[in-house]
Amino acid sequence: MKKSEAKANGSPLISDAYLVWDIFSISYDGSYANAKVQGRVANTVEQHVFQMVANQYQALSERLLGCLEALPKDSGSMNPEAGYIGKAYLHAIKASDKNLPNRIMSINRQALKRIKRLVTKLKDRVFALRISEFLASIQMTLDQVSQRRQQAGLACG
Repeated sequence: MKKSEAKANGSPLISDAYLVWDIFSISYDGSYANAKVQGRVANTVEQHVFQMVANQYQALSERLLGCLEALPKDSGSMNPEAGYIGKAYLHAIKASDKNLPNRIMSINRQALKRIKRLVTKLKDRVFALRISEFLASIQMTLDQVSQRRQQAGLACG
């Protein structure tokens, strides 16, 4: 795929594919974890806010998946940051229900920071800007969710 082709069809440059797969991994894990939390919390405010976050991460995941081609064999592409976030979400989901929402919210913020860091490494600036629009939306959602949880007396700190 030539550079001009990448921009015309909305796909990232080939040189960015590994980074995009890592971003996809983090966003997919975020979508899955937040959907799981939404199903485990009893409070309707918490159910709604975690569903909102899950939907945001899912939208990013679907956008990324729609423009990616198959991951090359033996890529070794997994950035340690993507793995850390996936493990953090898994450990949080296995934790007690008492601390689960606060842990997931903390990991959501870490995930967003790490995705932003990966986006800055993308060579295809047009594609990076498209992804940044999703990240801005996720950031606004996380801010709204934090505010709603604090107003409802559900957030620690």
